[in-house]
Amino acid sequence: MDRDGDSDIVTGGRWYENSGRMDAWIVAAPSQENLAALPDLLERYPPSQVLWAGETNGTAAGRRLVRELARLNIPLVNLETGQTLELGEGAVLRVLTSGRRGAALLLEWQRFRLLLPLGVDFESLPLLLEDPALKGVTAVLLAESGYAPANPPELIAHLNPRLALISVAAGDWQGLPSAETLEALEGRTLLRTDQVGWLEVMTDGEQMWVDVE
Repeated sequence: MDRDGDSDIVTGGRWYENSGRMDAWIVAAPSQENLAALPDLLERYPPSQVLWAGETNGTAAGRRLVRELARLNIPLVNLETGQTLELGEGAVLRVLTSGRRGAALLLEWQRFRLLLPLGVDFESLPLLLEDPALKGVTAVLLAESGYAPANPPELIAHLNPRLALISVAAGDWQGLPSAETLEALEGRTLLRTDQVGWLEVMTDGEQMWVDVE
């Protein structure tokens, strides 16, 4: 959605604040690296609730975040497969899968569809491959910084995205994104944070604009 909506959002590492409180945080991949900084942001950007997929006690950062949420009386709500969150003005966030490692989410607004398979379980990948609604998505943020087993070539072909995004640190110590993933994306529009810095995707439901650092 664009930055003129009624809800507070976080996008591209920058905050757009229309009130003193965030509507919600979504934890879709509860790994240590994803959660490490969040407890320190709670008091500065307090959400009305936290929507959580995956384990809450699997990492030290996760356990600390849960303690801080309890201390500040911020509700923690579990995301479940099949759940649909109404975001206003016809925009919805669908929970396609939710498991131990997190969730795969689909953001839909009019003709815009953004797939976020951030914490998809490997066992759930066939469900995405079999979902006809995912053919020809507008954009996809690849899982796990472009790690090949989480982004098989057949899934990329099935999605056939107009835009592929990879969030990965410069000089990633694991060598991500994987060469196999980059090969599967050859010929497609690809933007990587290690090459262009932060990324911001905007839409009016019909068209899409992308801003980079």
